[in-house]
Formats: sequence, C-alpha cells, structure tokens
Amino acid sequence: MRYAIITDDGELTHADDKLDWDAVIGPEGKARVHLPHLAVAGWVNDVGLCFPERYPRNITGSCVLAALGAPIQPYAGAVVFTGWNLENAALGLLEIESLPQPVTTLDMVHGNVLKAIAGQTPRDFSPSWAEQIREIAEHARTASTPGITIRTVKL
Repeated sequence: MRYAIITDDGELTHADDKLDWDAVIGPEGKARVHLPHLAVAGWVNDVGLCFPERYPRNITGSCVLAALGAPIQPYAGAVVFTGWNLENAALGLLEIESLPQPVTTLDMVHGNVLKAIAGQTPRDFSPSWAEQIREIAEHARTASTPGITIRTVKL
C-alpha cells in the first residue's frame, strides 16, 4: 500500500509497502483525521496528546492537516496519509486504500507549510495564508491538552 508520513520533526516521506500501524502511529490505536472532499485520509495516534514524552506535538503535520481542511488543533506523533475511498465509506465498506498517485498536492502543501513556518511567503500563496499557517503552528505548540472524561456505563 502506498502512503506518506510526516514525522514529528516535520519530515515527509513516501512508502509503498505494508504499513505497520503500531510501529508508525503507536500501539494505542489510530484515529482518522477527516479531510473534506479528498480521496485522502490523515491518521494520528488516538491518544498521542496524552503522552507528550512518547508522541511529541507534530507542528508541521498539524499545519498540513489544517491546510488540507482538517480541524485546527494540535496533533501528536507521526501523521500518516493514505487513500480514502469516499464511495465505499458511504456504503460501510473498506475505505482505506493506497494513496493516489501522483502525490503532488501533499508534497506542495508540505513544502509551502515549511516555508510559512520559517517566516517566508510561498510563491503561490498570499502573505495572509502564510501568517495563518504560522498562527496554526503557534496554536499547535501552545494549546492545552484536551481533557478526557471517563464515565461509568451501567448496563
């Protein structure tokens, strides 16, 4: 299966082999990050923000996800991108598939996010876009960790 990973240090890599979710995302489980209207899904550790020593906040990954339409929030650990079959998802069938080729949009967004975080304005984007990415990066760095509420369920 073809997929891409943004590591917590911001590096983007592509692979075309079996994805070991536990090794890449972590054994706690994966959570899909919805990317509206795209045949791509983002994946992060389901509880990564609760374990900052093990899963540092992924500033670049958080910004790339936001630029692709995901909710603006901090994401921790590696961010994985796979293909996502919108039609199968609607039918309740297997949705995860290989990342579509070419992956130029993901590569372009990643490169432009890195430029914006570094204080530059990417050529194809406005200064306000770059400033917004820097604000998202600051939010990803400094936002408090969401709390988890555990409730007893009586059967």
